[in-house]
Amino acid sequence: MAQRETPAYNPRTMRRFAIFPTALFLIAIALPCAAQQNAYAQQESRLTYLYTLQERNPKDTSVQESIDKERKDLRDTVQEELLQTIAAPVSDELSESDPVRALDRQQVVVNSLHDRIAEHSADLDLLNTEEEQVYLNPPTETGATESIRLTKSHAELLAKRAVLEERVAALEAVLSANEQRLEKLQTEQRREQFTFLRSMGFYAILLFLVWLFEHVVRTAVLTRIGRREYRYAAIKIFTAAVYTITVLWILSALLARHPSIITSFAIIGAGIAIALQDVVKDILGWMMIRQHRLFTQGQRVTIGNDTGEIIDIGVLRTRMLEVGIEGSPVLERTGKILSLPNSVVLTQHVINHSATSDFVRAEMHVTVTYESNWEKAEKILLTTLEEQTGAFEEKDKRQYASRTKMYFVPKQSRGPAVHVDIAADGIDFTLRFSIPIGERRPIATQIAKEILRRFAEHGDIELAYKTSRILSGAYELPKFAS
Repeated sequence: MAQRETPAYNPRTMRRFAIFPTALFLIAIALPCAAQQNAYAQQESRLTYLYTLQERNPKDTSVQESIDKERKDLRDTVQEELLQTIAAPVSDELSESDPVRALDRQQVVVNSLHDRIAEHSADLDLLNTEEEQVYLNPPTETGATESIRLTKSHAELLAKRAVLEERVAALEAVLSANEQRLEKLQTEQRREQFTFLRSMGFYAILLFLVWLFEHVVRTAVLTRIGRREYRYAAIKIFTAAVYTITVLWILSALLARHPSIITSFAIIGAGIAIALQDVVKDILGWMMIRQHRLFTQGQRVTIGNDTGEIIDIGVLRTRMLEVGIEGSPVLERTGKILSLPNSVVLTQHVINHSATSDFVRAEMHVTVTYESNWEKAEKILLTTLEEQTGAFEEKDKRQYASRTKMYFVPKQSRGPAVHVDIAADGIDFTLRFSIPIGERRPIATQIAKEILRRFAEHGDIELAYKTSRILSGAYELPKFAS
């Protein structure tokens, strides 16, 4: 049995098959246009024939009636074309949800109609000129105007002019309706713009009244709350609630009345984000402060090279009371308020001195002479520390245990301690104890007064100070008191 041979791949054949559907697609598009042009050509041919008959027999009324009927049919054909090409898009605009887009498209339609009327009017002017120069006032020399003739006969010219006149009449009728609709859309747009501006003015006045109300309540009512923490919390909560509710209400009202404004908000928001990068960074810094709990009100922190006690944490800036005197190891309030942008926490180191507790370990040095009873002095110092700072130690232990339970912090000994060392001027005692942050000087003063009072009650304890001794001959070293 003979086998059928498979035809080999032929690029020309494949190109022919590829061209075939493309040609069908182009023919499908061109057929309606060609059919419309054929209809105009047929009507123009019939009009040419009728005008030829009218020239031969001007008194025949039936020819004029046929011309009028043909022109009416031509007018109907032109109107049908306009309904397909212009009226359909215009009807779609009636349901357009975006008034700005509808106005733009309507303006395009009106401009297109004006252009088509101007084009047909120019053709009419050429035909009128040709009629005047060729048919009504023919030249004396044969062939003088053959180069500018557009028609072969006067009847053909009249037919072409009739077609153009009917087109212009139909276009002008449609143009009038579209200009009225364009004017209506422009009026509606101006009305909407005025309504929008009036709404913006209303919202601006409303925001001013809300700000005035919030300011009066905050300064005249909330500032009278006695306890500091309650007063601060009430002011913050009231201010945030008032502005949040106001902004949400305004946004909901704007979106309900102007749904398309959300696109404007997106564009404006993107522009603001680019133009106000520092503000965006400040907001991100505020979010980091709140989310990671870097610090809270009342805590002592160091941000970069600035140290202070936090008094307010805003969305854009953080304020703190400056502490620290240049050249002094003691951190005391200077009375200045530092206002730092929140973005500094993104780039600068942050040290929270109150992270583990609201207390800090402090030191004092007390030196007694070698001749003094140093053991008794040690007991007196330890007793004094326990009496003066015992309450602080208990609170310090509780806060330290509570605030470090989420971290891997090794245990360390807490409580007052007295360390003994031998110094050049005598026996040096180092006192370590816990005190509230920012209270070192008054508490150290109270401890020093109590130590001086108790040392004065014991004659065998003397405070050491820098002295110079001149020794001559044999000198026996002093014996330490037992």
